[in-house]
Amino acid sequence: MRICALIFCLSVFVSVSFAAQDPGDKKPLELPECDIFLFDLAESESDLKVSGGINITNRPGYDNQPWFTPQSNSILFSANRDPFRTDVYEYFIETGKTQQVTDSSDQEYSPQITPDNKTLSFVTDGATANQSIWFLDRGTRDPQWLLKHQGEREPVGYYSWNHQTGYILFWSRYGFSMRLVHQTKDLSHYVTGNAIPTTPHIIPGTDRFSFMHQQGNGEVWIKELNPETMAVRPLTSVIGSNRNYGWTPLGKILMCDGTRLHRWSPKTKDKWEFVVDLDSFGMKGVTRVAVSPDGKKLEVVGLPKDE
Repeated sequence: MRICALIFCLSVFVSVSFAAQDPGDKKPLELPECDIFLFDLAESESDLKVSGGINITNRPGYDNQPWFTPQSNSILFSANRDPFRTDVYEYFIETGKTQQVTDSSDQEYSPQITPDNKTLSFVTDGATANQSIWFLDRGTRDPQWLLKHQGEREPVGYYSWNHQTGYILFWSRYGFSMRLVHQTKDLSHYVTGNAIPTTPHIIPGTDRFSFMHQQGNGEVWIKELNPETMAVRPLTSVIGSNRNYGWTPLGKILMCDGTRLHRWSPKTKDKWEFVVDLDSFGMKGVTRVAVSPDGKKLEVVGLPKDE
């Protein structure tokens, strides 16, 4: 039985080179199996409709952490098509073609891209890797350590990079904390402990971040961080046991409880609105969701129900 679980986890082919590792020391990665499904989406203030639905990876193995490119015409994701590592791949929506983006001796997770679609960023991992955020220009193919200027060595699990302001919010892999840093400034601010291992997001239409936090009473909440004032405020408690969510361009949150997709709006506060049961589309084991910048596509990570 294929089980999808949480994991720490471009038009140009990019070759990334990190420190070499002795092939004799390598062991196949033990990653959960999961696929990426793509749906059509239509959202208004009062309604959300999900339709279509295709499995764009549809293979044994790990295909996870999808990220739409700025023009909403392709999807970046991390996959272990080599048993000893993960690389970044790109799926082109119009053609249905997939092509490899990175090719290194280490592992790449959490791919993201700049608004001009020219600079790729990701988290590296592996026996010889500096587990931090790296970036590279798709033209020069030269990987660089994003936080090198401040010597930030805290291992990064998940992150969100605001390219307009330069702020970066990341989840510390071993500290289970959220930390705010800056692309160029000497800033390293501890936000909170007891943070849930999931990707933080930039809240649409703002320069603020959202992240998931477990409170002292055990409740898990999605919270907002203002990077200018360092103020944190609660947005909503989560629904179910899933710990992944995504924002729509209209400023609503989507997350799944089992296969049931729900939407939250700031106007409804703690009330989650049921949208659709993805079981009807042949899915199970749903975790991540993500909406394209144009609001017309929905990515869902899970498994085919017949597996």
